[in-house]
Amino acid sequence: MTAPKRQSNIRWWTLEKRHRLTEALLKRFPKSDFNANRISSEQFRRIALLQSCKAAFHQTWPSLDWSRRSAACRFEWARLQLFMASAVLPILQHSKIHFFHVILADKRWRIPPSSATRQCFDPPRRKVRAAIQKLRDEGYAPIFVAAYEMSGDRDLRGIYAFEPHVHLLIGGVLKTALKSAFRVRLPSSMRGRDKPVKILPALKFELGNLLGYLTKMKAQDRVQYIGSNGRPNRSSNRMPAAELIVSTGVV
Repeated sequence: MTAPKRQSNIRWWTLEKRHRLTEALLKRFPKSDFNANRISSEQFRRIALLQSCKAAFHQTWPSLDWSRRSAACRFEWARLQLFMASAVLPILQHSKIHFFHVILADKRWRIPPSSATRQCFDPPRRKVRAAIQKLRDEGYAPIFVAAYEMSGDRDLRGIYAFEPHVHLLIGGVLKTALKSAFRVRLPSSMRGRDKPVKILPALKFELGNLLGYLTKMKAQDRVQYIGSNGRPNRSSNRMPAAELIVSTGVV
């Protein structure tokens, strides 16, 4: 008999429920590429791509019940999307507060891929904790979801770096208070076109897509180029395997 702590309580991985599960999630996250029937094959391809990191992946659906794996694991991504759609999104949608999408990316957090460790997320976490505490000290009771990500960035000089950054979906706070709490004071030498803090309004009908975006768990490179107007811009590409191993392993 299976020990109680090893008994499977996740039933959504069974074959007969996958189609209904996919339909239900896409109603809440319309822009998600979630497909319960494809996740197993996506997992096999991911494992083949990252053969030196097999321990980072669930081998079966039931193992989700008693263990956690890396952000590279497609089963973990599926669990996260389902949790956000079924548990978190209804709470946000039924609240009567206004939400904002905060993007926080301080260039001073950039590191070479060879230096990537779990500790590289400490600076953005400290910044978020300090900002939330400041808001609470001012009398706010923010409701928020925070996603810490690592993207690759290659500039026009060919210099490649990892850039930790944060996405927050946050409500119950005025925009002016968010600007003050998340303000980043850059040295004059680093000030320019890039803004370390962006605050965008998030309407109720957008919350599903925003939560889906925050939980995409997709490693990407941002490559700088000169556009037709002569100004620098960036495009996103899928991250190569060597960098993917590092970026997902530290999350």
